[in-house]
Amino acid sequence: MIKEQFRHFFQENWVAKTMALIIALFLWTTVMGRRDFVLTKVINLEIMTSDDQAVLAQTADRIRVRVSGPRSALKHFIDDPKTQKLILDLTGGRTGVTEVDIPTQLIQAPVGVKVLSVRPNMIRVEVTDKK
Repeated sequence: MIKEQFRHFFQENWVAKTMALIIALFLWTTVMGRRDFVLTKVINLEIMTSDDQAVLAQTADRIRVRVSGPRSALKHFIDDPKTQKLILDLTGGRTGVTEVDIPTQLIQAPVGVKVLSVRPNMIRVEVTDKK
């Protein structure tokens, strides 16, 4: 009786069961074999000051951002116009030389993309009053 039920289980709908097994194996190997890729992108810096101030000098006008994630998300990160420049807001700041940290939170990365590092992670900006 048990032998008959066992044989019946495998013989009935064997095509659908074989296809389900093949799809499950494909998905398993895709998920287990997924690699995150690492990419470095150069992003332009833009310093925003109040109307009565001007930037005299800054130590860097570009930063290198190192990110990791799936290939499709990294492609979106590269092509996204929002990631072409980074705006640092210094409005309401004082005049003179200021060291500005570049936080990784300001970098707008899509879901699945992780920011690994930012170089340089700090720049010096000299701000003066317009006269």
